[in-house]
Amino acid sequence: MTNQTSPSTLALMIRGSAPLLLRFLRGFDESNRAMQRPGMPNHPIWILGHTAYTMARFGHLIGGPAMNEKDFAPEDGSDGAQSSSVRFRADDVMKDSMPLSDPNFYPSLARGQEIFSRAIEELACVLESLPAQRLQETVLWNGDPLRIDALAIRLCFHNGLHAGQLTDLRRGAGFNRVLPTSPVAARLSEPS
Repeated sequence: MTNQTSPSTLALMIRGSAPLLLRFLRGFDESNRAMQRPGMPNHPIWILGHTAYTMARFGHLIGGPAMNEKDFAPEDGSDGAQSSSVRFRADDVMKDSMPLSDPNFYPSLARGQEIFSRAIEELACVLESLPAQRLQETVLWNGDPLRIDALAIRLCFHNGLHAGQLTDLRRGAGFNRVLPTSPVAARLSEPS
């Protein structure tokens, strides 16, 4: 028995994390894509940009293509982008960035979903192209050496963490539930 995950399994996990996050965007639109709620850290369009940027950065780090300039303005601002209706500025969505309440600093919600979906697919393709033994190699990630396979799994959890933030935002905005209540939970909540 080996202690190794296959490239195709990791790609499947990355692809599987997309619908788990995207379904919680139901009810958000152009008017509220940058909606902040008191006590909640991130808004929907920042979450899309942040998770897409994180996956694109990881994909490039492990040998994939450089981040698509149609999706992300360079971190150093070398192209002069201050805000964009078609792409994210890396500085606005990278780790430790602060979400801005002005929606004009971000692309539309539809464009954000497109960028997120492309980042998912590109990372999955990069992972599938790696030889299995390469997954055990380490890369520096935020100053720490991490195995490629472990980091791919971690990114699935990262997407899940931000899906949870969307559920909190939905609840705070009074949106309807996305996930149905299980029959057991419904029975337990009925008055006796």
